[in-house]
Amino acid sequence: MATKRYDPTATDFNGRYSRWVAALEAGDDAELLEATLALPTLNKRVLGKLAAVDRDEPDSTVRAERKRMLVLLSEINANQAARLRERKQAEQRRRDRTVRVERRVELPTTCARCGTKLKEVRSTGRPRLYCSPACRKAAYEDRRAHRDGAVKVQVVEKVVTEVRERRIEVPHPRSDCVKAVLADDDLMVSVIWTLTALVRDRTRKAYDPDQPRFRKLSHHVQALHAAVVERATASAP
Repeated sequence: MATKRYDPTATDFNGRYSRWVAALEAGDDAELLEATLALPTLNKRVLGKLAAVDRDEPDSTVRAERKRMLVLLSEINANQAARLRERKQAEQRRRDRTVRVERRVELPTTCARCGTKLKEVRSTGRPRLYCSPACRKAAYEDRRAHRDGAVKVQVVEKVVTEVRERRIEVPHPRSDCVKAVLADDDLMVSVIWTLTALVRDRTRKAYDPDQPRFRKLSHHVQALHAAVVERATASAP
């Protein structure tokens, strides 16, 4: 079953998080362990971010809300990553679909008249029914004379399976790549550093100031810088 979109209400996030906070404040190790297990995305990285909030945010109300949002975002990102993995796996299964074709063939192995084992049974061409021309002629004479015990020849079929693979190429949507990057903070930082290195590389003419994309890139970078400064100013004590 495919992973559904994350819903904090359906997963009782508030109840699980409140239990963890209460256990943390009470100092009950057993309860804290169970409450932590109920928040599976509460890993070392998230705990480090929570510690940074405790250290940098003096307002207790803002500090509590920021910590709650950090844990909530960790669950949302984990859910999005799982959904992306399932979508990629489904696309891979569609690309690797196999078409199976069955062909029913049976080749006689014994003489239709005397029962002698046939030699040199061929898999192609007209199947051999008699062990020798004498048996073939005798069977013909029996059928022609309508004698009792005349051999009626019938080829029985058996199943021989042929497998033919057909690879179906499915175009990879760029939106999936964008969502995968947005769901991972480390990937976002890596993209920023990679873009910085590309712009600094003088051999890449695509990022020269006289190129059309340079002005657009410069505008986006300025907007990103302004947003970061605004966020830092708002978080400052």
